[in-house]
Amino acid sequence: MANLFTPRQRSLSLGGAIYAALLCTAMVAINPAHSAENGSSAPASATAPSTPLNDFRSQLGDVRKSLEGVNARIEEKAKTIESLSKPDAAKQQVEELQALISQTLGLVADNGEIAKLGALALGYARSKQEQMRNDTKFTPSERQALQKRWDQNLAEMVKATDELAKAGSEFTQLLKTVQTRGDYAAEVLEVENADEMVRVVRNLAGDVRGASEGLKLFIRSLTPPES
Repeated sequence: MANLFTPRQRSLSLGGAIYAALLCTAMVAINPAHSAENGSSAPASATAPSTPLNDFRSQLGDVRKSLEGVNARIEEKAKTIESLSKPDAAKQQVEELQALISQTLGLVADNGEIAKLGALALGYARSKQEQMRNDTKFTPSERQALQKRWDQNLAEMVKATDELAKAGSEFTQLLKTVQTRGDYAAEVLEVENADEMVRVVRNLAGDVRGASEGLKLFIRSLTPPES
């Protein structure tokens, strides 16, 4: 098939195509908005633009949350102070301790559970020692070995029960001392409660100061720029 274009005509056609392509590129660069309308899309903004109305709403929400938090903490601290400042609060604690002391004294008294426990253990060791001396179902060597073990056990049991009796006696005296110092203990507890109240009041003062700073910022937003 014969070539329809001469070399010069082909050169002119190629030059025109290149020129047209360059012209289109320049137009897109000069007018990006027009390009976007024809199919290419620019990335949208991730966040809405900040406006005075949006800022004010945000500050209003912050103030509301701050006041709700302060109100809750005030109510909580008020209940704590009320509980700590009750005149009978410390007295009740001491009375509960006194009742527990009385119960313990009953256990460690001369005829209490501690004394019965020691006597029971000691009586068992002595009865087994005596039984072994008269038991005939063992050979002499077996009986001698067992009797030696029970003799050792009884000696250690006597020491153990003596230690228990001494410990119980000392413990009893200490319990009675605490029992007679109930009034002083109650006063010490009241001082401790008052110290706790100091901590509660100081913490609440810090909460209120923090809320005040938020209100100051909010009040500034309520002042018109021209005033």
